[in-house]
Amino acid sequence: MDQFVVSARKYRPATFDTVVGQEAVTSTLMNAIRSKHLASAFLFTGPRGVGKTTCARILARTINCENLGEDLVACGQCAPCKTFDEGHSLNIFELDAASNNSVEDIRNLILQVSIAPQVGTKKVYIIDEVHMLSSAAFNAFLKTLEEPPSYAIFILATTEKHKILPTILSRCQVFDFRRIMISDISRHLANIALKEGIEAEAQALHVIAQKADGGLRDALSIFDQLVSFSGNRLTYQDVVKNLNVLDHEHYFRITDSIIQGDIPAVLVEYNTILQQGFDGHLFVAGLGRHFRDLLVSQDPRTLPLLEVGEDLTTRYGDQAQRVDRELLVRGLDRLAQCDSQYKASKEPRLLVELALVQLCRINTAADPSAQKKSPDVSVVGQTVHRTTDPARSATQVPSAGTAHISPQPSSQTGHVPEPVASGYASKRRLTGQVSIKSTVAAVAVEATPGAPLETDSGTDMPASAKEVNPALLLKAWRDYALKQKSNGRDSLHATLMAREPSVSGPGRISFPIVNAVQGNYMRQEKPELLGFLRRAMGDPGLDLEVITEAPSDQARPVTPLAKFKAMAEKNPALLVLREELDLDLG
Repeated sequence: MDQFVVSARKYRPATFDTVVGQEAVTSTLMNAIRSKHLASAFLFTGPRGVGKTTCARILARTINCENLGEDLVACGQCAPCKTFDEGHSLNIFELDAASNNSVEDIRNLILQVSIAPQVGTKKVYIIDEVHMLSSAAFNAFLKTLEEPPSYAIFILATTEKHKILPTILSRCQVFDFRRIMISDISRHLANIALKEGIEAEAQALHVIAQKADGGLRDALSIFDQLVSFSGNRLTYQDVVKNLNVLDHEHYFRITDSIIQGDIPAVLVEYNTILQQGFDGHLFVAGLGRHFRDLLVSQDPRTLPLLEVGEDLTTRYGDQAQRVDRELLVRGLDRLAQCDSQYKASKEPRLLVELALVQLCRINTAADPSAQKKSPDVSVVGQTVHRTTDPARSATQVPSAGTAHISPQPSSQTGHVPEPVASGYASKRRLTGQVSIKSTVAAVAVEATPGAPLETDSGTDMPASAKEVNPALLLKAWRDYALKQKSNGRDSLHATLMAREPSVSGPGRISFPIVNAVQGNYMRQEKPELLGFLRRAMGDPGLDLEVITEAPSDQARPVTPLAKFKAMAEKNPALLVLREELDLDLG
């Protein structure tokens, strides 16, 4: 029985051209060999399984070959090449720093460096996992690394560059190896499967490449494992079954249900996933990745970011056209919160189910056809259309920031539609589809003295006949004003505290203002203020009327003396106080 050799060793690259996914590194090293500008020390750093040690061995073999051609491929016939292939080269030394990390080990290495090569022209020292050296060993190695003999070259390899001393880094040429792209790993696996006579589905190899997380060695190990399970035919179903990977079909079905707002279907599908033995945390991460792929599928400029197989690209494109971008963005935010809270939750299943319900409600809230029967509201882009019956004309509102409204009365009923303004409240909504039920703005109309500043209560609530408690009203009003002051809105606080609200009838209150500045503040703040008062007083039909006071005919005192005289007219005792204290008002 022949001895089995794992694919990671059997198909290890032997030349620079066969290294996968590290073109920037290999081209730089090849140019350095051609121009004879080789440094005396190199540092290869990067994730596991991306080719650091492999490139170090290829570099060592190439510079020792005695019959090197223009293509920089070792001949394999000279003495240095043969000894390298047999595994006992006299010019290439490999040291595992994980097990040889003391000062004595570095001293022995320095003694070997002092001996000139007997065959070939260069002696190459490959130190793997160099970050495992102790601080004393690093310091003992510094001088030799900076000024080695002309025939000595050091190649250091590590996965943790941050643990290397800066004095070592400054003496080396640093090459950063990147994670290998999924497409590169898939192509390499396909070539190996072809050489081994294995029939492998493209989607199966793509899943293996995704699971490897940028490491080619990990991908080859997984490939060998799956071939041992399935034999000479590697299918997508075998891969997802053995690697504990959720099938894409689950994510497509759940997303379709979320688009339709079908909460029961989503919960049933999630229960099916749990019954198959998959972890809920794995599902949350997978659904977030699915939403991300849908988001990048909505624009041709971001399509290169879609890391899926060719057969899935069309499906992602079809579903991406049916899902709203706001749902994807808010869904990704909600899934990120669920992901961070999962491990600390005592009821992880309930946490995920709640997140799924909220995802369904995101799309339902944005879809007017899914709302309850109430005045029909439809939003397209930034234009709002409201109708209460087929005969009633629609009121259209321009984009956020436009304050002027031109209501058009219906030709049949003579009813003037409710004005809906943008401004502060509408700016709080995201662009795209918005919900009129949740945000109501005030109308920007010119106020006249003695007339109400606003005639619309800002909601669809029926008029209230409940008596208003003045004491409770004053307390709620001051609580809201103090809340605004704590939020840094001092001007609004001053406006609210300048006058006191009064009860003007059952379910109606009024608030006087004296100038246009206060009118602007109240126009913008009325929806939130009215909502706060309704909750505080337990009256959902409460209405607020902002009244502009008529200007007084008497000139308002400005100077301190004028102010004192006005106060003294109301309280003559102030004159006595002034005389007794001999006060000078200037």
